[in-house]
Amino acid sequence: MTEQHNTQTKNSWGAFKAMVKRDLLVQLRDKWEFVFRVAMLPFMLILLYGYILPRIGLVSNEFPNQMFPGIVGMSILVTGIHGTAIPLTMDFNVSREIEDRLMAPVNVGVGALAKMCVGIIEAWIGGLIVLPLSLIFMGNSLDLTLTLQGGVLLLVVILLASISSATLGLLVGTIIKPSQVAAMFPGFLIPLVFLGSVFFSWNTLHVTPIIQVLVLLNPLVYVNEALRAILTPQLPHMSLFISIIGILISILIMGYWGRKRFIKMAVGN
Repeated sequence: MTEQHNTQTKNSWGAFKAMVKRDLLVQLRDKWEFVFRVAMLPFMLILLYGYILPRIGLVSNEFPNQMFPGIVGMSILVTGIHGTAIPLTMDFNVSREIEDRLMAPVNVGVGALAKMCVGIIEAWIGGLIVLPLSLIFMGNSLDLTLTLQGGVLLLVVILLASISSATLGLLVGTIIKPSQVAAMFPGFLIPLVFLGSVFFSWNTLHVTPIIQVLVLLNPLVYVNEALRAILTPQLPHMSLFISIIGILISILIMGYWGRKRFIKMAVGN
């Protein structure tokens, strides 16, 4: 029994690595398109809200401090969602590549984990691309605080944010069809971003109590508030403990439904 279990584990691990490697090679072929897609939105927001508007006096000079954690969190989440959802919906509805993967003698869930792993890796890269852009245009305006303990917490939060983005991407990828991809940005990503505490802290929404409660459904709120608590603790922010709990709950909920829908669609195919 133990030998059989070890064989199954080895097969699952081998299939998982092969799937991840294949998807990363595909992404590597389109690396410049990936960089452009990941960098353009954060670049424009940083240029406008972090560089131009503070200099012409339309926003406070403190605003880049408020925005910096949100831009990093937004880049991680949006990149991970896109990196998981788009390839997944194409595999199910266009290339039908999912059928080839199901022929592997492993659990169907391995395919879902492989897609999520690629999304997590892309989310990390998205964060790394945005950091130098932020420092170039907003470096003189930033007042960041990062201790050794804060550095460890930052890595933990970035990892959790990447997993959250991949689980949400898994769920979205099993819902949308290729013909709906163009509508995903204005219909899903824009509300996610602009109501995700990128430009404001969740605490400041106390003047609009209904919106303050509704945005708690947005996983980006918890990611950005956790980053804000670590990087700019002098500004208003949600409790770091509550933020991390929020990220974990969103991972569990989205991961559960995303995996369930993935398996249902895979078996149905």
